[in-house]
Amino acid sequence: MKVVAMLGSPHTEGPSSTLAREVLRGAQDAGHEVVVYEVNEMNVRGCQGCRYCKDNNADCIVEDDLQPYWEQLHSAGALVVSAPNYAAQVCGPMITYMNRHYCLLDADWNVRIHPGIKLVGVFSQGRPDAEAYLPQYNWFLGDFQNRDMVLVDTIVHTRELSYAPGSPLMERAYQVGRNL
Repeated sequence: MKVVAMLGSPHTEGPSSTLAREVLRGAQDAGHEVVVYEVNEMNVRGCQGCRYCKDNNADCIVEDDLQPYWEQLHSAGALVVSAPNYAAQVCGPMITYMNRHYCLLDADWNVRIHPGIKLVGVFSQGRPDAEAYLPQYNWFLGDFQNRDMVLVDTIVHTRELSYAPGSPLMERAYQVGRNL
C-alpha cells in the first residue's frame, strides 16, 4: 500500500513532524511505500474558486507544487497529515492545503477519489491539555473524512509529553504506522 504524508510544520525536527515520521517509519517497516511532502518547502496556492475541477471532473489545475500530490493521492491507501497548532488552530499552510481538496468533489458533490483511504492526523500544541483543541483538529480532519477517508487515529503532542525515541507517544506513533 502507498502511504502519502503531508507534513505541515516549518520545523522538520519539531514534534508534529517527528511523530509523523515515526508513523511513516512504522508503515515502512510493515512493507508500505511512503511518499512525503513538506508543505513549508512547497509553493502551495489557495483554491482559486475557478471551478475547473467541477466543470471538468478533474483534479485541481492550479500550477503549483501540489500537482504531483494529486496523482499520488489517487493511488494511496493512507494519508498522514501533521501540523503544529498556532493561535489555537491548525497552522495556516495546512488549512490552505486542506481547502485545495475541494477538487475531489464533482459538480454534484460526489467524491471523486476512491473511498476508504486511511487517515492519520498528528498535531502538536503548547497547551498541556491534549483535548483542548480536539474540536479544531476534528474540524480539519473532517474535511478529509468528507472525501470518504477513514480516520484511523489522531495523535496529539503537548509540551508536557516527550517525543524522544522510545517515549510512549513515539511508540504509539510507530504502532499506528505498523497497523496501517
